Parts: sequence; C-alpha cells; structure tokens
Amino acid sequence: MKRACISDCLILVILLTISSPSSFSQVTEPSSEDQAGLEEILEKCADYCHKLANAALDFVCIEKIKEEMFFHPQMLVSQYGTRYTSVGRTTRKNVYVYDYQLIRKKLQIKESRILIEENGKKKNEKNAGLKTHMFGHEHIIFGPVGLLSEFWQQYYAYRIVKREKLKGERVIVVEAIPIPYLETDNLYGKVWVRKGDFSIMKIEWEPKSLKNYELIEENAKKLNAKPLIKLFSEYAFEKNGIRFPSRYLITETYIHKRGTRFTRSKTTVTYKDYKFFTVETEVKY
Repeated sequence: MKRACISDCLILVILLTISSPSSFSQVTEPSSEDQAGLEEILEKCADYCHKLANAALDFVCIEKIKEEMFFHPQMLVSQYGTRYTSVGRTTRKNVYVYDYQLIRKKLQIKESRILIEENGKKKNEKNAGLKTHMFGHEHIIFGPVGLLSEFWQQYYAYRIVKREKLKGERVIVVEAIPIPYLETDNLYGKVWVRKGDFSIMKIEWEPKSLKNYELIEENAKKLNAKPLIKLFSEYAFEKNGIRFPSRYLITETYIHKRGTRFTRSKTTVTYKDYKFFTVETEVKY
C-alpha cells in the first residue's frame, strides 16, 4: 500500500486502540531459533502475497468512515510552564457510508464507491470520491504486498519481534525496516502473520512512512510538543485463503514535554457485509 497522504490544510492526530489486552495471550520474546526461522516465514509470506497480488477479485461491502477533527485546545502559560485545557474546545465530526466495490481482473484494479449516507442523511451519489479532509486511502486489501512480496523483500530488513495470540490465533510479529540506501514510497511497519497459513491479520504502520509526515512534525514544533501517530490495518474477513480488510484507523496526538496530550484528529474506517462474486487465487492470464 502506498503512503497515505495528509491534507495540506489540516493535520491529523492518531490515537488508536489497536487491540484490547484481552485479545493477546502467551506473549514471548523471540529467541535465536525464532530468528533462524525468519527465512522460511518470509518465503511463506511471499507465497501468500503472490496469491493476493494475482487473485481475480470482485466484491462489494459497506465502508463506513468516521472522521473526527478536534480543534486546538487553549494553551495556557504559567509559572509551571505550558499546559493545555479543553475549555471552549469544539469538535467537527463527519460520518460517511459507502457501498464500496473492488474489481481486480487481468492485473487491473478498479475501486469504486457509491455514497449512500452522509451524516445520517440518505444519499445515492454514484462514482463518489472520498470526502475525508485529513487522510485518503486506497487499495487497503493489498497492504501486505508492498511489505512482504518477493519483489519488495529486497528493500527491507526484517526481524521477528515476538510470538503471541491475536483474536485466538497464533501469530508471529515481524518488523520490516527499509534498507537505508534503497528508497521506497511504500508504507512499512510491523506485521502480524498467522502461523497456520502465513496470511496477514494486521499491519501496524510506521508513522514516519506517511507521505508528507513532515507536516505533522512542523505542527508539533509550533505546539512545542512531540507527535504520537498510530496507524494500523486489520484483516478479519477470509475467503478462499485471502484476508479482507475489516478496520483501518489513523490518529494523531501531540504530547507536551510535561506529559499533557491532546488529539487533533481521528479517522476510523470499518468494512462489513461483504458480498463476494469472484475470489479466484489460481488465475492464468
């Protein structure tokens, strides 16, 4: 998946609740034997990405986007230093519901949307674009390909972070870090690989891989704070060995040096009610 783009007019804040603690168990740190098995894991993940990248797909689902934008709180300066207060703080929130369709045929990808609801009002806007103000997104389903496919593996250094359980499944958490002298515009980060079939259950993206991340850094400097960005994709739906998106979150938070924090924006995207017309993973062109 290519880097998400930050709007030039507004800067986002991302504070995600990635998964509740109850979703995990039996967490163990990787051993030297774990690292020795990394080559096999990467090979199996490349096989999964090949299957995903070459699958013939035709499906529809409901895509719900909730975008919350929080305006600056008041900043007070006293003998104790700068602090923030929420007094007088206002919020802008939009909720968009789309009938989302993705068709992939003969290596061509077509993503389309019909806006069926906006802030509680029924709509029927065909060929609608995303109305989000902060972040755009596309082709979420193909997120794993840019990290773990055979081609892209030459651009990253990998390590096993830990083994644990995610939603009852045994997973291996693998971190991908770009090789310094090789450039890529792809997002990168940590990947939750299901041990049974090496499919991808979750990706936690590295904030600095966001396109125009420097805008967030500039805004943080103005606020005399540090940015805390969280961004992840989850793939909870499965069909014919392919995992489909269930949730995509991105939030931006600023932390003052004294520990005070506030959130500027949060975008939550959920997918449900999948209808599959074609999911073919052994396609010959």
